Amino acid sequence: MTIWKRLGKIVGAALLSGAILIPVAVVLAQGQFTAKPFKLPGKIAFLRDQNVWLMNADGSGQKLWKPMGNAIGRLSWSPDAKRVAFSRQGDYTYSLPDGGGGVRKLYDVFASHVDSTREAFWWWITLDHGSRSPEWSRDGKYIVYARDMNANLVDAEIPDYQIEYRTFDGSEVVRLTRKDAKPGECQGLDPTWSPDGKRIAFIYQKRKAKIGENTPGAPSDPIGLVVVPATGITIPETDLEAEARRVPNASGPVWSPDGQWIAFVSTQTEDNGIYLIAPDGANKKRIFEKTERLVPVKGAVSWSGDSQWIAFSSTDGYIYVIDRDGAQKPQRITSGGNDYMPAFSPK
Repeated sequence: MTIWKRLGKIVGAALLSGAILIPVAVVLAQGQFTAKPFKLPGKIAFLRDQNVWLMNADGSGQKLWKPMGNAIGRLSWSPDAKRVAFSRQGDYTYSLPDGGGGVRKLYDVFASHVDSTREAFWWWITLDHGSRSPEWSRDGKYIVYARDMNANLVDAEIPDYQIEYRTFDGSEVVRLTRKDAKPGECQGLDPTWSPDGKRIAFIYQKRKAKIGENTPGAPSDPIGLVVVPATGITIPETDLEAEARRVPNASGPVWSPDGQWIAFVSTQTEDNGIYLIAPDGANKKRIFEKTERLVPVKGAVSWSGDSQWIAFSSTDGYIYVIDRDGAQKPQRITSGGNDYMPAFSPK
């Protein structure tokens, strides 16, 4: 019996019994994925080999959108689903007069129309060479991102990540810091907007050393997840750190469209998995625990527009979807083998 006949019998039996069909990825002999009997809402943008691809949310219709070779990090759709924002990575090599030097990573945020037929067309949103991890606000007015304030300092040995947001045309730029904060305070990564635009959640970091100090190891420690007003941080640094330690070991937080949950991936090896937590820090729960085969990639989850599904990427190089309650097993929806950073369209 062919795989098509077997699939027809399975689907037919389910329809006759009144069963609800969940996404089913069918692997053909040549390793390709085919149509699924249940269609998830919207589309998904994702990275494959550092190029941006688009597909239907059930994994069908995969196509190369932007063949750049240096796209990195989170992707974000505009609220009208007409544009996608993304980051690109570059680097420069420098030599100092005393014989020292090194290589610095550079980042900037870009965006392009989804229906653009020009592969090399995009807007350059930031021009500071230190910005990445963009996310559009739900009203479409702003894009929030993490910016390394030291990106343009040739001899800066450690980054200084701050949360910024700006209008698309750059006419308004806001840095999410505290009044009278010293340089390097309030560092953060992976910002995400609340649906009403009034709050921003991010991963608070604390710098280990000052600029110029040759301190081995990581330049900063991720402390944990915090939620602050979008107008600025109003609590002292000590209180901010205490708040972050309530939700440690988090990466890549993403606010659900209905505002009820923030999803994130745990960075702890022994506790790796996908978690949900209420914006006030209550009701933390794990909806997927890592397995020997599936280990969620840090900072790579996305909510469907109806807040019912979460897409994530695994260290095996594939993208999966899971329901928000974790009631169903994750369903694999890509076949590339080097697929990361999925982003659901809002509709």
